[in-house]
Amino acid sequence: MKKQILIFISTILFVVVFYEQEVGLNLSIFALILLGLVFFQKPDLLNDKKALLLALCVVLSSLSNAWLFTFTTFISVIISSFVFRYYSDDPKLKLLSQALINASNWFAAIVQVFQVDDWFQYDKSKPQNTFSKVFSYFILPFLILSIFFGIYVVSSDTLSNWYNRFELDIDIVVLIVVAFLGFYFSFVFWNAKIYNAFKVLDRSLRLNFTNQDKEELKPTFEFLEIDFEKRSGIITLICLNIMLFAFIIIFNVEHFQTNTQQFSEYSSRIHDQINSLIGSIFLAMMVILFYFKGALNFIQNNKTLLLLSKIWLGLNGILVISAATQNSIYIDALGLTYKRLGVYLFLILCVVGLFYSYQKIKLQKTNFYLIDKMTWAVFYSLILSSLFNWGSIITRYNLTKPNVDLYYLENDLRGNEKVLLDFYKTNPDFYNDEVKRRVYYNKEMIPFLSKQLYYEFAK
Repeated sequence: MKKQILIFISTILFVVVFYEQEVGLNLSIFALILLGLVFFQKPDLLNDKKALLLALCVVLSSLSNAWLFTFTTFISVIISSFVFRYYSDDPKLKLLSQALINASNWFAAIVQVFQVDDWFQYDKSKPQNTFSKVFSYFILPFLILSIFFGIYVVSSDTLSNWYNRFELDIDIVVLIVVAFLGFYFSFVFWNAKIYNAFKVLDRSLRLNFTNQDKEELKPTFEFLEIDFEKRSGIITLICLNIMLFAFIIIFNVEHFQTNTQQFSEYSSRIHDQINSLIGSIFLAMMVILFYFKGALNFIQNNKTLLLLSKIWLGLNGILVISAATQNSIYIDALGLTYKRLGVYLFLILCVVGLFYSYQKIKLQKTNFYLIDKMTWAVFYSLILSSLFNWGSIITRYNLTKPNVDLYYLENDLRGNEKVLLDFYKTNPDFYNDEVKRRVYYNKEMIPFLSKQLYYEFAK
């Protein structure tokens, strides 16, 4: 199917599902149809396991969005759709390259759309140009039909009366805006332009060192010999390991002495401390990237440096466990929030990063190996996190606590209405009519394409 046909079909579909609608079920329908069109365009993808995995990500995020629309599901649907689309064009394209290409295409589309001969596919060996085809197939027939339609309406009282009574309930301004947005999105999606500069960049992002890299051992700084660089790494890692070991002891002793009342009093400070720990673990991986970016992977007698690096990663792993334990104690005292759940997500990503840092030095991989693995880890974690109704999970947990913050649960969370309504049945003194009105609005007041299926089962 030609590119221009896919763009126009997607634009019309966008207008149909989003005109005078809120974002909800329509986004999932739109994404799944785009997925189907990609498979229709390139059926060979059905035999590609990676393509099927990425397609599954689109399906799962779309189903999750259809159940309950959140910012996370919205982002996961959009990103997974574009990742699959770029993979269908070039399976060897790395995820980081995809992100850069996609970001550039949103801006480049403003110019590309006027380069009609580049995206409007036709047989260029024939004398007809693009404008001739558009004029012949669309503009001229429309003008002729409009003239005869006007003549027939004027010539018939029945048609004239029908035409005068017929009034389309359409906000033309809104329709134009939605059509423009639909065309813009569809154009960027289907006209996935991969410029040569990005292809060159993508090829330069290697996961493995070349034989030349292994033979030509170059130091980081020209004035510093490799042997001195190795000694610098050993000294630095010895000091870092001693410092981190002492900090882990102090951190755990300090926080296990903190009682529940102090947690409540210093909530913001504790949160900042945990965030700082996550930042330090990220910097720990940067240390490994710095010392093992090249020559130090292959020099002789680097066993001490490797051992100290592994100890450094292991101690940071212990730091992750300490931060997770502290966050758990914090949650047990004050309850769940999105931020506190987010801490767990970042700590999991830190564990993944430490694991691939270990693999990098063990398997002698390039720095981009770690970056590539982490970009995919972030992508899959986004898809996975979009599958859960976190508002309901937070509410169920917090309602088991004696000092529950009902204002937070009722006003700052969505997707927890069923849990709250069940809670009100046994605790009528806390009843809040706003929750019931919210369910009624989402269930009865909005059109089908804007619905979230969660509310259809809320009573």
